[in-house]
Formats: sequence, C-alpha cells, structure tokens
Amino acid sequence: MFPMPLLLIALTLSLLLFPYVSIADTPRVLVVHSYEQDHVCGRPQGEGVEKALEDKGWNKGINFELESFYMDTKKINTTADAIRYQANLVARKIEEYSPQVVVLLDDNAIREVMLPMVKRKNISFVFSGMNGQPEDYNNKANFMVSRIKPGGNVTGVYEKLWVSKSLVVMEAALKGFKPGDKVVGITDYSPTGNAISKQFEIELASVPPSVKWELHRVKDFSEYKRLIQEINSDPAVRAIYPAALQLKTEQGEIYTAKKIFDWTTANSRAPEMALNYFFSKIGLFGGAAVDFKAMGYMAGERAARILSGEKAGDIPIEDAKIYAIVFNNKRAKALGIDIPTGLLTAADHVY
Repeated sequence: MFPMPLLLIALTLSLLLFPYVSIADTPRVLVVHSYEQDHVCGRPQGEGVEKALEDKGWNKGINFELESFYMDTKKINTTADAIRYQANLVARKIEEYSPQVVVLLDDNAIREVMLPMVKRKNISFVFSGMNGQPEDYNNKANFMVSRIKPGGNVTGVYEKLWVSKSLVVMEAALKGFKPGDKVVGITDYSPTGNAISKQFEIELASVPPSVKWELHRVKDFSEYKRLIQEINSDPAVRAIYPAALQLKTEQGEIYTAKKIFDWTTANSRAPEMALNYFFSKIGLFGGAAVDFKAMGYMAGERAARILSGEKAGDIPIEDAKIYAIVFNNKRAKALGIDIPTGLLTAADHVY
C-alpha cells in the first residue's frame, strides 16, 4: 500500500490534470449518419469527426460524450415515410440526449433532421457531405446569411466533387482524349442523385475542351444495365462517372453502391471515375476523388470549436478542401490500361 501522503499527492494531481465534470455538465455530441453503420461514404466521415475532436483535446468518455445514430436510408429505410420516421427517432434522441452539437452526415440527415430543427438555438448543427446547395437548403429553413458568415446556429462542409480535376486525371491516365471523345456521368433520381446532377452542372461549367461530357439519369437497375450496354457499344465513350447510388431491381431489392459497382466492374468496359476513394478501393478505376475522412475531419474541427465556446454562426461554411488521386490497379489491368508510372507515383492511394 502507498503511504497516505503519496495517495493525497496522487489524488491532487489527478484532480488538476482531469478535473471532475458532473454528468449533467458533460458536453455531448450526437453524430447522425444518413446511412448504415459501415456505409462507404458515412463511415470515413464519422471516423474523421472523432479524430478531429480527439486531436483538438476532446477525449470521448473523459471530457465529453459522443453517440452515433444510423438512419440507414440507403438500404432499409428508403421510402419518404420511412426516412421521416427515422428523423422523428433522431429528434426523440436529441430530446433525451441533450447534445450541445449535432453533426449530420450526408443529405438525408441534413434535410430531414437539421432543417426542421434549425430554430432550436440551444443546439449547434454541423453538417458534412452536403451535396445539395447550401443556398437551396437555406431557402427552405433560413439558417444562414452567407457561407462566409452563416450567422445562426449552423455551419459545415459542402461536398465538392472535384469533377474537373478528376477529368484531368482521367485524361492523363488514358494518355489523352481525342476530338469527339466523351465521358458519361450517371445519376439516379433520389434526392442525392438530384443534388449530384446539379453539382455536375456547376462544377463542369468549364469542362476541358478536349472532352465532351454527357449526363444520363436512370430510374432503376434495369435501366442502368441497359445504359452500360449502350456505352459498351459506343467507341466514343472513354470513361464513365457512375454516381447512381440507389437503384431498385426488378425483384424490388434496393441496390446500393457496392452491389451496383460490383455489377459495373463485371460488365462495363469503360474505366470509372470514382466519386470518393473508397469507391476506388472497392473496385472502380479511380481519378481525383473526395477524401471523405478529411471532409469529416473538417466537420469535427468545427464541432470542437463550438464545444470550446465559438458560435456556429461565426464559423464559415466551406467546401471540402482535400481530394485524393486514387487508382485501382487490378481494375486498370482488367481493362488493359497501363497507367503512366509518373501518375501512379503521384497518386495518394493505389489499390
């Protein structure tokens, strides 16, 4: 046993280093995922949020608490009614948990949870992975004055897709585009698909003149398969950008990214531009892709600043700043594409 004086010294030091915070006073963060727990878009964002909080001195279970809620709106809760029901469950969770900060990942959580609650001044909202335009959302709920100084209780990170940069990378990987070559973007008619279609339009206002961009939208998986078959028979198509991420099959099953991409890589003969680097990791060819963990990290930094006393409305809404150049070498070899060595060397991730 330690002598009593040593115990008193140890106790005093522990109180100085880890001051007691009552459960009632402990700051809380609730992270609301639009999708399921291991979703290829949501999981890395959630990891980024927690890493940023930790790096900024917020240690889960010591000086703050964090819980996550998964709305699962891609695979299970896919109808409008089911999504709204999940949003009601989140609202109930917020009432019970009383978080100081709610972090919302991707558009379904932003639209269905954040917008109806933005008038709750006792809560700060931080979003990540927003594909819809902040101004369009603001027209529905009036939560910001401007992106530079939102002014209310909302801040966050807009998901810039880096499509123009990805086209440049694809052109280099394919050793140049010829006149008449084209790249085909593919989206669905889900709310996320609508938002991504508009992002394509905005980001490709100045497409490199060496390539023609075409956007095709599909209603279901059967239509998607027919489109891929048409693309296979069109020699002018040099690459595709598959961003149809939720499609219903003829049997009524909902296919999400993994199953759609598994079928795509087995049946398509065009290299794919990957929306994020996890999509390249699971099989797509690559390009300049959104770094989802870095985007989540930016949101986590905002949450940390709010916990430290800053107002959400004083923190700018910014574009995701970091993209990753990624390639899937197995896919490249299957397509017979020899990616230049210099480009592979410059890549952030090669799978």
